[in-house]
Amino acid sequence: MRKLLEFHRSPNAVKVRVALNYKDLDYVTEEMMAADRRPMIEAAGWPLIPILLDGDVVMRDSTAILHYLEANYRDRPSLTPRSRDDIRTAETLVANLGPEILRIQWSLQPEIEKAGEERDHERIAATRQDLVATLARLDARLSCEEWLVGGSMSMYDVLLACNLLPTRPPARFVEQSPIWQFFDAYVRLGDERPHVAAWVDRVAAYDAQTLH
Repeated sequence: MRKLLEFHRSPNAVKVRVALNYKDLDYVTEEMMAADRRPMIEAAGWPLIPILLDGDVVMRDSTAILHYLEANYRDRPSLTPRSRDDIRTAETLVANLGPEILRIQWSLQPEIEKAGEERDHERIAATRQDLVATLARLDARLSCEEWLVGGSMSMYDVLLACNLLPTRPPARFVEQSPIWQFFDAYVRLGDERPHVAAWVDRVAAYDAQTLH
């Protein structure tokens, strides 16, 4: 049985669960503890999640795991775009937007760590507007298509949409975590970028742990 070592609220773990579920591959999860990373190091020589144990194979890093699943389970539903042009287009979208999205989100980390009354609400609002502006072209693209390329969900949808999960915080995560409560209060997207919001929800729907 495949085993996924994870922090279940991590967007990177969500990426792998979405892919496993989409491909209808059986697996179990094991929750790791941030304070004790020895199991991760013992499993993969690596102190970060997600880590997939698949028989004798050990894979680390969410992107690498998705590529592994695509290369080794080709008899299952595919997350690989059908054409070279679609692959290049999707890779360009992820390469251009992914780092910018993460930069904006990480810039909020100091505010997340503060008590509510100590937070700089002007800074939070400005950062959110920066994110909304960054997503303008993606929203326009998704106004015409449900997925980034090719008319069906690909691994590139999974990689990029899950990075945007803080903009559509799953209710279960919000109930469990002050960090996700912050995202729900200050980062959640709606009418400003409705097509992005709907797309993130479509991807997340493949993971039962993130259902709204």
